[in-house]
Amino acid sequence: MDYSKRQKTSNQRNTTSDKTQTRRIPTSRSQSTKSDTKPIPNGYGRAKSRNASAQSRSETDRLSQEIRHNMEMRDPNQRNTANRKNTGMAQSRNRQAATGSRGASDSSTARARRHSQATGRYKAVSGNTTRSQNNPRANTSAVKNGGRSNGQKNNNYVPPRKRPPQGTSRRTRDTSGINRAPAIPPRKKHGLSPFALKLLIALVVGIIIVFALIFFNLTHNLNPNLRADAARYGISSSALEVAAKHRIVNVLLFGVDGREDVEGERSDSMMILSADFEHGGLKVTSLMRDTYVEIPDNGDDKLNSAYSLGGPELSVKTVNHNFDTAITDYVTIDFTCLVAMVNAVGGVEVNIESDEELEWINAYLNDVNDKVKTNSPYVQGTGKQVLDGSQALAYCRIRYVGNGDFDRTQRQRNVLEQVVRKVLNLNPLSQLALMNQVMPYVKTSLTTNEIYKLGFNVILLRNRNLTQKQIPEETHLQTDFVGEESYVIPDTLTDNIKALYNFIYQIDYTPSSSAQQISDKIQGLLVY
Repeated sequence: MDYSKRQKTSNQRNTTSDKTQTRRIPTSRSQSTKSDTKPIPNGYGRAKSRNASAQSRSETDRLSQEIRHNMEMRDPNQRNTANRKNTGMAQSRNRQAATGSRGASDSSTARARRHSQATGRYKAVSGNTTRSQNNPRANTSAVKNGGRSNGQKNNNYVPPRKRPPQGTSRRTRDTSGINRAPAIPPRKKHGLSPFALKLLIALVVGIIIVFALIFFNLTHNLNPNLRADAARYGISSSALEVAAKHRIVNVLLFGVDGREDVEGERSDSMMILSADFEHGGLKVTSLMRDTYVEIPDNGDDKLNSAYSLGGPELSVKTVNHNFDTAITDYVTIDFTCLVAMVNAVGGVEVNIESDEELEWINAYLNDVNDKVKTNSPYVQGTGKQVLDGSQALAYCRIRYVGNGDFDRTQRQRNVLEQVVRKVLNLNPLSQLALMNQVMPYVKTSLTTNEIYKLGFNVILLRNRNLTQKQIPEETHLQTDFVGEESYVIPDTLTDNIKALYNFIYQIDYTPSSSAQQISDKIQGLLVY
């Protein structure tokens, strides 16, 4: 075969193989006159041909980054970051293209590419043709031509518009070509409607008014039965006027024997319990049970005789009639109640002053254990001793040691004072439990609501000090016999009434005319 023919056949084979392989960018070497290689496009010069290999590699890397970017753009949370990266890459490529380009066709291609990259719509990459491993040059030229392949427009593929997530706005494009972040809608204000707000305010005001009325009802009108029961309990008009002006509640406390083998009930002790809500404090006034008094409709006798003659109501009326007081309520306790109260507060501490007093305590203790059905031991010594309920009751009954009935009432006040102090120091639940424990042994004219009302006001007292007094006072009395009975005779009764009002109400009081008449009658019994 001829050498020229062989050379031509070889050239043809090379040309055919070049068509199937990636098109190479021609170098600056001289070309053969007959070559199937396409001419160099306008805008490619010597500088570009020398950097063709580097640009091809950079374009391949760029296309890989753009493909990864399109994959990331499927996730809405990564769009902003990807857009910022693509913008920077686009600006870098624009600068590179501007440096290496010399022709008008390349400038237009660069402008089209920059516009396509700035808007984020990569038709050339994602919508033109699928990148082929066998023909990467086709994809590269398509990108360079701004989405055109071999001079043809790419109208076959439009990337699908992905709906933005709920709660975000569509991305907008500004003049700089940078994609803005998704707009965050303003938060909805979850406020109350005007009607609901007014309803809530009205409800709160209503609750406040209800609590205010309850508090006012609990702290006012503390003597509701005072005027209605004034005539029933023999209250004078002057005493009623004073009691109505002051926020002080007086209740008579009777301690009765209550033994089954004793005929009738005798008031072993009588005290006026005063809760001073005006000046503050609690007060206890002991009334001498052997005081000479005038019992309404029953003549003259000792004060404790009124209870056996007419019960607590006659006793209250007798106290009001002789001492010019205004009392309408009472509380009666027996031996069992006192024992239960002392045991509930953990006992009381007393000072046993002598061996004689110790002997009388143990002597009365035998009787108390028998009547109250307890088994308390004897007190072992003198001095300060902690006594349980039965021992304390025996201590309160001593009347033949010292100054007779005067020391006896003093012992009773000492025990009662300690019980009251300990009860006030208990928490409300313990106080309620104590009241439920002793109520079966209590007889009272107070209703349950009145007891709770008084207890509530006592808890609110800032000053809970307990003060004591004895009537008749030691400076205004005499002991003498009337007939064959020994009495405590007030001297005078009006002076004792004034002292009593000064202690309870802290005022100067002028006794009523009826009290003055009784005082004058008793005064005639005294022998000076």
